[in-house]
Amino acid sequence: MEKNKDKAIETIEGQEPASSSIVDRQSVLELFKDLADNKAEQVYISKLKRERETIELLGGGKTSLYDEQKKKAKLIESFPQKHGAKYSQFFDALAELAKWTDEQKKSFHKPQVAPRIINNYIYSRFPPEVLSHILEKNPYVKWCLREHKHYLFLGEDGILMLEKFIDDAVTVMKECTTVYEFEKLYSMRFGKDFQPVLFEKYLGLIS
Repeated sequence: MEKNKDKAIETIEGQEPASSSIVDRQSVLELFKDLADNKAEQVYISKLKRERETIELLGGGKTSLYDEQKKKAKLIESFPQKHGAKYSQFFDALAELAKWTDEQKKSFHKPQVAPRIINNYIYSRFPPEVLSHILEKNPYVKWCLREHKHYLFLGEDGILMLEKFIDDAVTVMKECTTVYEFEKLYSMRFGKDFQPVLFEKYLGLIS
């Protein structure tokens, strides 16, 4: 009987209690969790530091990634906003240059020259990431048809920029007598790429 008792004691003493094994596993898991949390915090702090680092601009000013991200956030919206009509004066001025008929002026779908000029000379002046955001949020739903107007995805500062670009276009249109003349002058004034119509230039129809 004593032999069996001693053997049982030896067996128990030679084994790790089950509760101790569970505690050790929990400790290891908590250690890994702490390490992961610490690394995540370090990554976040490092990212925040980089974003707030001062960037010297070519013009002599200063900015940071954080400031630039804040500016960008004010330029765009993820959902369509309730901005009022923006292109009334633009269409009136373009109609004069392009010699639209009364029917074309009243039509919801304006002649193809209108969207071409809007895309090439107004929306192209926005930062590339703003235009990419607009195109992503407002894709075609049918052939040459989108569900919303592009500018409905602009934020407060984005709308101010749009209005400035439209005013610039209208101002130049009032100085011109043809669409071609407008495109040429506008491109020169605002640094846009412009390809002259070589055939017309060769014939001496344009200067």
